[in-house]
Amino acid sequence: MLEVNCQYGHKTAIGAINRSFHPGKLYGITGANGAGKSTLLLTMAGELEPITGQVRINGLDPARAGAGQIIRVGDPVFIPDLTIGEHVALLAKEKQEELTSQWQLTEYASVPPSWVSSGQRQRVFLAKQLVQPAPAIIIDEPERHLDSDWVDFVCAELQQIAWDGAVVVVATHSQQVLAACDEVIEL
Repeated sequence: MLEVNCQYGHKTAIGAINRSFHPGKLYGITGANGAGKSTLLLTMAGELEPITGQVRINGLDPARAGAGQIIRVGDPVFIPDLTIGEHVALLAKEKQEELTSQWQLTEYASVPPSWVSSGQRQRVFLAKQLVQPAPAIIIDEPERHLDSDWVDFVCAELQQIAWDGAVVVVATHSQQVLAACDEVIEL
């Protein structure tokens, strides 16, 4: 369980939340630009200290809970000298073929990410991030650069991760993503 009872922000509080996020559910966080969605996710992931209060994953501070307790998926990052296939293999060597097929990346596996579209890069990034098991997945705007069919695919993947027992929290403006969520929190 992910328990959040804090004020969050950088130097001053921009919001507060007091709630529990339960395994097996997909939660959506929405609100206007600047409402604090990304800041809240950083705080939930233990990458930003709460202004006041605390965040706990299974009773532990996320920054001290150990690797793999919370995976935060944010902006895509790539190593320029690696191919798409090598990027997937970095985090999922044993599932590389399955992932490149599932995410329709096979024909691009031997090229660098700079050679493909922004939507294809987003798929590479999501494929290698979402395959990692963790009690909690925190993801910021997974729909960016994806067409409607791929947004549906990502929503199904996030729902499956939740159904498999993880807490999944998504910050988004997408009505398509929010419709897939079990619960929506507006900031």
